[in-house]
Amino acid sequence: MLLSVPVKMAGVVYNQGNRMREMLRFRLEFRPRPDDIYIATYPKSGTTWTQMLLVQLLSKGDAEFDHILQKSPYLEECIKNQRFAYLERLPSPRILKTHLPYGALRPAKDSRILFITRDAKDTFVSCYHHFELARRWRSPFDRFISEMVRGRGFFMSWYQYMREWMPHRSDSNVLWVRYEDMRKDLEGQARRIAAFLGIPVPEERMAAILEKCSFEYMRQHDHKFDFRTAIYEESPGTFIRQGGKGGPKQPLRAEDVAELEKNLAKLRGELHLKETEVY
Repeated sequence: MLLSVPVKMAGVVYNQGNRMREMLRFRLEFRPRPDDIYIATYPKSGTTWTQMLLVQLLSKGDAEFDHILQKSPYLEECIKNQRFAYLERLPSPRILKTHLPYGALRPAKDSRILFITRDAKDTFVSCYHHFELARRWRSPFDRFISEMVRGRGFFMSWYQYMREWMPHRSDSNVLWVRYEDMRKDLEGQARRIAAFLGIPVPEERMAAILEKCSFEYMRQHDHKFDFRTAIYEESPGTFIRQGGKGGPKQPLRAEDVAELEKNLAKLRGELHLKETEVY
């Protein structure tokens, strides 16, 4: 009990140091483009839905992918893993999902931003369910919500996020979109977003776009949106592969094979294995 406070403080200092290093790398290595499109949201405020809508608007309803992050990467995750070269390879316009506060993102004035908000109560409840999926354990609902209401907990303060972004809701390069308005009239908001971004949408393709952005369609293709199955590049295969034996189909380099055989021989000697005992 006596150690809990200093341990917690050490964790806070360590995490803050990591964040500062990540943001410094972001400033030094990220190269913004004038046609970048940011989807800026507090977590669980309609982020994935907006990603799908924008991806389908730009492709006129023809976009297919293994996971939505292949079309609209999570900026903070790319920063954390130093995937700036990956961001450079993306075709324009890049669709970048971000939960960064405005002051941390500091978007270029010639970028375009979809600022998405959602009712606070609904956001907090959705955050709770996301938290459970991430932790893989059940957790007390009331305690989680109380922490969120007080501006603490697993996610950043909702109040502070809104304090940073709301003053920019009417900036010329920002379009403020409410989740509730998307629920009420998805087509109307899709047209509004397309007009803001200058995306031409053939009338005959609108139905296909809306169908792919429906909750029914996205629920049927849940694995393409679930953060637990996220993959940024072409899928290397399924979790359960061929169940084969005799070595990997992808060949190892000769020097790695030699090193492996040397280490295996050494290990067999240490374990005093008989010739018939094969691992």
